[in-house]
Amino acid sequence: MKVAKSIKTILCDDVRHEVGGKISLMGIYSRDIVVNKVPAILPFINLVVMFENITENFEKLFVTIVMPKSDPIKVNYPAPPDLEKGKNVNLVLGLSPFKLNDTGKAKFEIRFSEDEKASIVHDFSIKVN
Repeated sequence: MKVAKSIKTILCDDVRHEVGGKISLMGIYSRDIVVNKVPAILPFINLVVMFENITENFEKLFVTIVMPKSDPIKVNYPAPPDLEKGKNVNLVLGLSPFKLNDTGKAKFEIRFSEDEKASIVHDFSIKVN
């Protein structure tokens, strides 16, 4: 399901909500999460999903996090309360703590219904320094 004209994602350590509705992103990952050793635990991980010009309303997000040598993590998030067609919406999906068991490819998959193919995929890798 295509729910917006454009959708962008950013993976980061922390998101701070500022006065006036702005958000500040701390510790943005370009493509890789680099740690000194595995296993490792990050206190937080946040995926920021930016929807430009909402075209279809949705009620929930079904998120699956696929990690090397780990069972997939499945989390459901409600849609933001101010979701309306034509609006731009930023959504922060956060996990705490975030355990990294091994190096390799990983991804966030987002669906708008439980049984459909992922509409949004954010790929990243876990590497050791």
